[in-house]
Amino acid sequence: MGNPEEGKVEMEPKKKEGGGILVKIGVWYLFILIVFAAYTNWLPQIRGDAPADAIAIELSAATPEKLAEMGKMIIFGTDNPEAVLSGGGNPAGKGQCPLCHQFFLDQKADRCPNLVALPSSPDPTLRVTEEVRSHNRFKEDRYKQFSTRLVNGESNSGIKPHATTGGEYLVESEYCPNCYVVEGFAIKGTNDMESPMPIISKPPIQLTDTEIVSVISFLQSKDTPGDFSRVTAKESWESYFGKKLDSAAPAAPGATQVAAAGPAIALESDTPEQIVQKMGCFACHKIPGISVAKIGMIGPLLIEGTNASNRIKSPEYKKAVAEGKAKARTPKEYVMESIMKPDAFIVPGFADDMLKDFSHKFTFAALEKITDYLLQQDVAAAIRDGLDRLPNEKEGPLKKPAATAGLKRSEKLAMDKNSIGSAGG
Repeated sequence: MGNPEEGKVEMEPKKKEGGGILVKIGVWYLFILIVFAAYTNWLPQIRGDAPADAIAIELSAATPEKLAEMGKMIIFGTDNPEAVLSGGGNPAGKGQCPLCHQFFLDQKADRCPNLVALPSSPDPTLRVTEEVRSHNRFKEDRYKQFSTRLVNGESNSGIKPHATTGGEYLVESEYCPNCYVVEGFAIKGTNDMESPMPIISKPPIQLTDTEIVSVISFLQSKDTPGDFSRVTAKESWESYFGKKLDSAAPAAPGATQVAAAGPAIALESDTPEQIVQKMGCFACHKIPGISVAKIGMIGPLLIEGTNASNRIKSPEYKKAVAEGKAKARTPKEYVMESIMKPDAFIVPGFADDMLKDFSHKFTFAALEKITDYLLQQDVAAAIRDGLDRLPNEKEGPLKKPAATAGLKRSEKLAMDKNSIGSAGG
């Protein structure tokens, strides 16, 4: 039968070995949970519900107070933009104004002149309101330079600079941003003469005349709460254009609506074009194949089929990886990282001013869709669409006719191949 004690001795190691395996499995399972939790926390943190319906408002025959109220909604998309800011978002409504203009000190937007006004600030540039500033712009010698240069009309709008009052100046700045560009806020490489601001009466923003008047009404009254005596937007519009503001005129579909309360959400059912429109990408970037994204003069040309692979190989990106800021290892990871965490890597030649709240505005399926679309766009697609890099993009223009003049066909093909291989944006 054997000694019973011997059986006990033999069983002990087996018990310990089995317990060790269970501990290892438990540790591994916990590690997987932590990794999964970290990854899902990085992904867009929203539900896939449809956004709220737009708020329809009758825009005709409105009082200055009502116009200013509507203007606020068109600018911010909410009547409480400070709450959106405190939550880490950027309150941008149908007009997209906060993407480029700073309205609050804790808002990051420096692409266009700031619209912050603090009468008690030690900084003199923050003490002047936009309403007061507007009465001085058209009197400046710089404005007269634009009037002389554009005597035959500005090419995109056809407007000749001719503002004679502060209200008219504000009207003019909306319909013809190139009629006067504040020094230091022009597109780089244009000698301070071309504005990055789109004409907001044209696609893709396409505000109606009455909506533009309401935006101006808000700008004229925002720094004097409860006092609407300075609101001359409607009268200034009629004086500037020499006709009555016809709020009853037919408008583009949806033009009599302002942005819905709460942020727009990119959904799986959206097309790439709809995602670009909802997220306001067109305000900064040019993107091949997207009809609304042809005017962006602030961010790099988005040809990620060319850009992304070169980015992650660049010494600048490797430096960001070494510093623990960037982590992408594939082109797809790079594009997703650029959207979800835009400050992980700043493209050389550009500022860290991209919005940081897209993780709350994308479903994961929508993020994958726009990422895949951008990765399909390359140098050839941009040239096909007549798009080019901005002057501050270090790689230079896509087309270099002067450089290839007089070269043999084989030499030109070699240069083109090299250009495509080293392009960025």
